[in-house]
Amino acid sequence: MSSVERAAKGPAVVDRVNVALIAEAVEAMGKLQERTGLKKVDLVNRALLIYEFIDAELRAGSKVLLRDPEGRDQLVKIFL
Repeated sequence: MSSVERAAKGPAVVDRVNVALIAEAVEAMGKLQERTGLKKVDLVNRALLIYEFIDAELRAGSKVLLRDPEGRDQLVKIFL
């Protein structure tokens, strides 16, 4: 199989995990599926990548800010 064919199929699966989600996580996943059209596996992979990035940044002393459409910044408190 060529690298182009492999890339078209998406990333290779390197680990499988079964998880039990709490009710709030199930609700959040449902909302995300409705808004994005992504599969559960894609949402979980993206969530883990984002979580790891934010965790590393916070541990390095960075802050998380959200900017609304009017340009106002809001500091986000995240408890890890």
